[in-house]
Amino acid sequence: MTNLIVTAYCACKLCCGLHAHGVAANGKPPVEGKTCATNGWPFGTRLHIAGIGTRVVTDRTAKKYNGRVDIYIANHHRAKQFGRRKLTITLLK
Repeated sequence: MTNLIVTAYCACKLCCGLHAHGVAANGKPPVEGKTCATNGWPFGTRLHIAGIGTRVVTDRTAKKYNGRVDIYIANHHRAKQFGRRKLTITLLK
């Protein structure tokens, strides 16, 4: 278990930059309630995020966000409302 900053993103250009195309770094579309992005663990790693639930690493954050977990939320407004939270992350096997 570790405490990390957790943020949220959607697949829009505001969240993902000018090259947003609705596909995660693993080549598949992100799925709300399942997808998270981080640079700390390999694709397929399952993380339990306290108060959020289990997410699977299928995307990557920008290097400037190393050390954080970004959960996918399909709606930009809801992603922004999520904000920035420090939550307990448990690596699942």
